[in-house]
Amino acid sequence: NRLCIQAPGGLRWSYADLQEKANRIANVLVQDMGLVPGNRVLLRAPNNPMLAACWFAVMKAGGIAVATMPLLRAKELKGIVAKGEVTHALCDAALADELQATLAECPQLTQVRYFNDAGPGGLEAAMALKSPQFANVDTAADDTCLLAFTSGTTGVPKATMHFHRDVM
Repeated sequence: NRLCIQAPGGLRWSYADLQEKANRIANVLVQDMGLVPGNRVLLRAPNNPMLAACWFAVMKAGGIAVATMPLLRAKELKGIVAKGEVTHALCDAALADELQATLAECPQLTQVRYFNDAGPGGLEAAMALKSPQFANVDTAADDTCLLAFTSGTTGVPKATMHFHRDVM
């Protein structure tokens, strides 16, 4: 019950709160979005509590997180989605426009949910219907859990693979 995340506006999550949210998101990923271990999940948001919960959810479900910087535009996102073979995305509603523009040119990216979205199609609405329990997928220390793209200052951005042992 100790404080884990504190954000502007008075939001305070305990470790138990973060775990519950990550479990619910993992259930959405697997049950509603069809995620299987090894699928790549684009994470698009500024640093905020829901991004942290989404990241943990992807790990719990055995996915591979593909983190992006909030300032990236559709042109850059398209390259990341293609090179990373991204099929799923969890995106802050505040950054939806550039991701929407990317979808038209990335047919493999078929499963998208937006968070910090109060609408009935938002991630939070789907989370409310899911169990706060989730059985983590067994992963190995040398399984890839994160693809981080370089900035591309020396050419085309390259994906750097990080393993579960790297982020422990």
